[in-house]
Amino acid sequence: MGRGVPTYDLHELQRLIGQGPVSSWTTITAERGAAELKLQRSDIIEAVLELMPQHFYKSMESEQCPGLWQDVYHLNRGGVVLYIKLQMSPDGRAVVVQFKRR
Repeated sequence: MGRGVPTYDLHELQRLIGQGPVSSWTTITAERGAAELKLQRSDIIEAVLELMPQHFYKSMESEQCPGLWQDVYHLNRGGVVLYIKLQMSPDGRAVVVQFKRR
């Protein structure tokens, strides 16, 4: 069951993701999703940096790590609606968990 409010501060996630690999990472799943859209890691970062609070869809508990929450955003970018799932890892890094066509 999801929540209707974000678990994490979007601006903090964007700040960390914008700083690069030391403070954030993308999962293999997110990179595969981007590749299917013919996009690269830099496109993932650009899309995340474009997110605004109104793009928030839901917050959901991780299936693989119960107790860890993930925020889902939908972003229309170039006519393609993206499904972007973000979380903060226990060590304080921002993670792009999923990035795919919605």
